[in-house]
Amino acid sequence: MKGPSYNKNLVVGAACALCGVLAAFVVLIVGFGGFRGFARAAKFAHVMRIIRTQFVGESDPDAVTDAALASAIASLDDGWSYYMDAESYADYQDYSANLYQGIGVSVTADQASGGFLIVTIEKDGPAHKAGLAVGEAIVAVDGVSVVGGTTDELHALIQADYGKDALITVQSPEGEQRDVPVSCQTFYQEPVSYQVLDGHIGYVDIDNFHDGAGQSAIDAVDALIDQGVDSLVFDVRDDPGGQVKEMVALLDHLLPEGDLFIRTDKKGREAVETSDAACVELPMAVVVNHDSYSAAEFFAAALRDYDWAKIAGEATTGKARSQVTYTLWDGSAVHLSKYSYLTPGRTDLYAAGGLVPDVEASLDEEQTTLYRTGWLEPEDDPQVQAAIGLLDA
Repeated sequence: MKGPSYNKNLVVGAACALCGVLAAFVVLIVGFGGFRGFARAAKFAHVMRIIRTQFVGESDPDAVTDAALASAIASLDDGWSYYMDAESYADYQDYSANLYQGIGVSVTADQASGGFLIVTIEKDGPAHKAGLAVGEAIVAVDGVSVVGGTTDELHALIQADYGKDALITVQSPEGEQRDVPVSCQTFYQEPVSYQVLDGHIGYVDIDNFHDGAGQSAIDAVDALIDQGVDSLVFDVRDDPGGQVKEMVALLDHLLPEGDLFIRTDKKGREAVETSDAACVELPMAVVVNHDSYSAAEFFAAALRDYDWAKIAGEATTGKARSQVTYTLWDGSAVHLSKYSYLTPGRTDLYAAGGLVPDVEASLDEEQTTLYRTGWLEPEDDPQVQAAIGLLDA
């Protein structure tokens, strides 16, 4: 998924230096206009020529250009805007599509074996298909021991087998070992899971709002309703957000007719996403924490604006800008805040300082560790239980 490579000799000789200036001029004159735009383009080309002709060490024009562009976007002082080189953008595209490279497990250090305890296995992922089990510990990859190593070292060993089978040695809690060939590949990681709590409450856990999340969450809600639940709890803790279209699709399914998402561009022009009259009329609550960002906190805010749900957990950070990704000709990209946005009740989440939950609840250190490794059961989770308590409030 990498973009095409581009000329490694960005400025070679006077002719190419002039070409570089003219190319940069075309870009800058659109953004800044007139002589000042030309002057900035000429300044950049001049510095590049000085580096090429005078720097005593080795230099990579591509790396210099990437660093310059990254700094340019960073100078905007907007934490949501950034530049990605071609490799980073390819990774970002996979991430935004819920595609991941590996064998489909999450691990934590295991004191008993010295290796890495498997705490979750992605359904239908390579490890699941190969028969690895939660509770087993990875102690070697391709015969190389990982006992006492780091997760980065484990990751590097597995990634070295990308496109083929990695021989994973796992150890059971009883100390028995077995070798399992597991395909290391790109796989889709389902962003939504669901279950029935207490025999009548539908629980929907949304990891992100990237590709497919909206429809997956809709399917989860409908499946739970078919199972006879009488209320819904949505969990968007540690959800980094994602795409507006995915979030809007889910909100449209849940909420009655009205405004959903209001955005404003640089010129003050407003665009409004709306919901139709079809909706889900069940008591609802949403669980959030400090790491519920962007679409995740907006989702909770929108439901509360309609008086459709209450919120439990921790105050969120507050974000009120949405981004557009502009792909460049060499496979790199600029991710730039293009719109400001408001909730259906026209609340600016940034100005409001984020969402303040209706009921505050937190996890202690042990509970946080269990939650992030997937081992904190809902009945032992104070934040989920606080949300359940709001359903009848």
